[in-house]
Amino acid sequence: MPDEKKWRGRAFVSLNMVISFLVLIVSSVVLYVMPPGRDAYWSNWTLAGWGKDQWDAIHTVGGFAFLIFGILHLFVYNWKPFWNYVVSRVRRTLNRKAETAAAILLNIFLIVVCVGGWFPSSTIMGWMSSIKESWITSVQKAPFPHAELETLEVVAGRSGIDLEAALPVLRAAGLVIDPTRTIKAIAAENSMTPIAFFGKIAPFGKNAADASGRGAGPEQSSLQAGGGWGKKTVESTAKELGIDLETALRKLQAKGISAQKSDSLRELSGKSGLTPTAIAAIIRD
Repeated sequence: MPDEKKWRGRAFVSLNMVISFLVLIVSSVVLYVMPPGRDAYWSNWTLAGWGKDQWDAIHTVGGFAFLIFGILHLFVYNWKPFWNYVVSRVRRTLNRKAETAAAILLNIFLIVVCVGGWFPSSTIMGWMSSIKESWITSVQKAPFPHAELETLEVVAGRSGIDLEAALPVLRAAGLVIDPTRTIKAIAAENSMTPIAFFGKIAPFGKNAADASGRGAGPEQSSLQAGGGWGKKTVESTAKELGIDLETALRKLQAKGISAQKSDSLRELSGKSGLTPTAIAAIIRD
């Protein structure tokens, strides 16, 4: 009878392969639904207590762990039986020419579908975009991408906020504010998210629309570039801009852009030659 207490390297490697594979599955699902970085950092988004950086690290390190233990499992403990199995199976499989050809063609087709952004790839990616964008409402979004990394002075200047009026009021309310520090640092020092802190200074903007970064006045001629418009679908863009979906589709049609609600703005950009931001502007205007 084998000694059950003896260290078994094969069992150790096999168990780690299984565990790292499960970690990859879970982290892959989280990355699929995780909000874009600009929203995750602005809202201090977490899931199970871990933020975007932690989940990115778990997924990346988990992938490396699976690769390393997989190599050990194959080449150290199972190379000979694996090679014999492959050789025997290949000999049998090569006799199944129809199945082999069908398998190769199917995988080539899937790659072409993904590269071309066709169904079902477009639908799956559209679902991902919709889920990611659902975490943060348009009102909560940063005035521009990664605003949390800019100083309060810069954010106030770009958002039309009167700091001279805001600072005395906010400091009187007990907030510790240094305009030369980043929004992220100021928010952390005051135990709040960047969204919450921006909500404190937004009322001191030239007007509520400008302060929120979502000005809708007639003077606004373009949307903020770099806002992740390419990943958004027509439906999610219309929802974010407060436009009825049918109205959005009609606006696009009037500009010669034939679109479905599940089409991403990046797809429409490739067809029309316009930037995703320009297409979003068409829907808004």
